[in-house]
Order: sequence, then structure tokens, then C-alpha cells
Amino acid sequence: MLSNISNRSYDLNCECNYGNDYICEQSELFIPSAWITITQPCLTVECAVVNIFIITILLRPKNRTPSTILLSSLAASDCLTTILAPIPYLIGYTFNFNNLIIAENSILGGWIWPQLYSNCIILTPLSLTSSGFHMMSVCFTFMLNIQKVIALQFPLWTMKYIGNKATFLAICPFVLIVLGFNTWRTITGNGHFFEGKNGVCCIVKYKSHINGSLLFMNMCLMIITLVIILCTIYICWKLRTLGKNIQIPNVRKNSKKIPNVGENSLTTPNTRVNTPKIPNAEKNSPKTPSVRENSRTIPNAKRNSLKIQNPKAQAKIRRSAFIVIFISVVFILSEVLNYLWTINQSGLLPFSHSLDQLCDSLMILSWQFGFSVNFIVYFIMSAKLRKTLQAFLVKIFRCNKRKKDENIFSNTITSTPNSAII
Repeated sequence: MLSNISNRSYDLNCECNYGNDYICEQSELFIPSAWITITQPCLTVECAVVNIFIITILLRPKNRTPSTILLSSLAASDCLTTILAPIPYLIGYTFNFNNLIIAENSILGGWIWPQLYSNCIILTPLSLTSSGFHMMSVCFTFMLNIQKVIALQFPLWTMKYIGNKATFLAICPFVLIVLGFNTWRTITGNGHFFEGKNGVCCIVKYKSHINGSLLFMNMCLMIITLVIILCTIYICWKLRTLGKNIQIPNVRKNSKKIPNVGENSLTTPNTRVNTPKIPNAEKNSPKTPSVRENSRTIPNAKRNSLKIQNPKAQAKIRRSAFIVIFISVVFILSEVLNYLWTINQSGLLPFSHSLDQLCDSLMILSWQFGFSVNFIVYFIMSAKLRKTLQAFLVKIFRCNKRKKDENIFSNTITSTPNSAII
């Protein structure tokens, strides 16, 4: 993220003739302190590994559901964000340390990097792209909450109309919009850069300049976050109200008349074929009404709207709802610094350099913290993920042990004298 702090001695290298409504400043990037800059790549590796593991598990054909498709998209966007975001700071700290200027007013310490023209036109698109993928993560979290609210409020309609294909088609417009907006930001942003004296990178700004595109994205983020908060409150209320009596519709897909209502139902699809013959006396008994009479007493509309209380289905729905709640809470906490940065940049309050540098220092770490906690939530709530990870680790351990035994055996043979071999 470009820092708004300007070192005036370096601004003398930037001159422009765009009129009195414009100013030209040297492009500068705030580099966080050493421990933050080093921690970011370490968390990048961890987040990338766990998110790739989640994607491979959730996108298996037997695990594909609307929720897992959204969770996989969320993991993919988180992975790309955590890979691209720390690159400019790592390059500035590693390869341009001698050109860094100590930031005196920074609470956590750090440096200001006056960028050269060749660096700014490469690193700025990386920063904009990482913020674009982060916006995708926000959209996927928003869609995950909306999908869960609809599933709890209209379960029968959700099972009928919201499938894997519909979820994928709903994801595509969000991805295209974010990618298009990010491409426009990158093209227009690079158009404001030019090379100044001594090869420095200069940027053209309005005198009353506020980073409009980034501020607009963060304002949209705050609005989406408000909707996510409301959805999370509704999901919690729904779970608390229904408790263990969440009614899950169980409609047979291959039948249009009689639903497959499972073990607790009064009727089964093959009842007429498998029902043994009953004597006349038992047929006329009022205590044992026939299945045909039961089906006549229940109208078709009511039979099609029958709901069961399947404990396994209820547990699955509750577990999915809890995952959405935890992801939403973690998302809100990880975006607090982004909200503070937006308020600081909006001009509603006096601008604070210390708050700006604090947000620039810890914002990526807060994102990575949220990405890591998401994996912990998946691991705790998903038995399939735990079993797969356990099987994967056991397989690696056995493979390493087998290779070790083979090496020991081969070394034993080679060390045996020829005379000892019969």
C-alpha cells in the first residue's frame, strides 16, 4: 500500500507542468519493521500450503456441494492474496535496504522506501492485484453467508434450485467484476507515474487527492461487512430458535409424486411390492390401516412438503452453519485495521500518520491470521478433512520408513564381503 507520508527533500526530484490543480510527489512505500517483514513470508508459506490442501479435499467429486464450492473459492482467493501481498515489502527490505529511510513517527518501527521508476511500475500492480483478490475473498464470504441464510429460511427451495452449477454461475459475475475493476485500477494507476530526476518514480496527484479507487473498495468492504454481521446474527438466532429440531426436507430426486422420506417415514417407495399379503380379518381391523389408505388420507401437497428430523442431516446443517459463523467472525476481526485505515483516509477525522503506518504494518498479518484460523475451523468441524490429513501423514511416514529400510538393506549387502556370500 502506498504511504501518504512524503519526504519533501525527495519531492524536489519530481517536477510536472500539469497546472495549479496538480502536485507531483515521489512514490514511497512504507516497509514495516524487520520482524513483521520476515514473519509475512513465513505465514505466506503456511497459508498457501493449508489452503491448497483444503481446495484439493473440498473439490473432490464426492465432496462437491454449494457450500464446499464457495469454501474452495474462498481458499483460492486467500491463497493468492497471501502470496502476492508481501512481495513488495520483501523486495524493498531485501534488495533495497541501503535506500530505506527510517520512519521516525512509526509506533512499531519501519522504513520509507523512495522507489525508482522501474520498481514502482512493477510493484504497484502487484499490490493492486493482491487487494483485488482480497476483495474476492470478501465477496465469497458474503455469498457464503447469503447462501446459508437462504438455506435455513427456505430449505426446500434451496435443495431444488441452488446446486453446484447455480453456485458456480453465481460466482462468475463477482469474479469478472472484481477482475475488471482491478484491471482498470492498474491501468489508470500506472498512468499517473513518470520518471523524475535521478531515476526516481514520481506520481501525479490532485491537491485534494484521496486514493479514490482504494477508498471506494474499502467503503464497499464496510457495507458488505455490515451485511455479513446481520447474516451472522440471523444464523445464530436461527440455530438458537430451532435448536435440534431443524427440519430438513428430504425429497426423492427420481420421483415427482412421493418423496423419499427415509426410515422415519410412514411410507416407503417399495411398500406395495414388498408388503406381504394380509388376511381379510386383519385388513378390516381399524388398528392396522393399509398403506394405501394412509396415502389417501394425506393430500399430495402435504406429502410433497413432508419434513423429517434426520439426526445426521441436522448435524450436517448445524456444522455447516457453525463454520459460516466462525469464518464470518474471523473475517470481521481480521478486517478491523482495514476499517481504521478507511476512516483515517476518508477525511472525516484528522489524518493520523501513526495510525496510517500502524495499519500498513499489521494489515497483511491480520489477513494472514484470518486465513490460518479458517483452516483450523475447517479442521475442527470436518471429520473428512481430519481423516484425509491423518491418512496423508501416515502414508508419508510409511513411505519414508520403507525408503529408510531399503537403504539400510542395500548398505548391508554392499558392506558384506564376497567370501561371505554363498
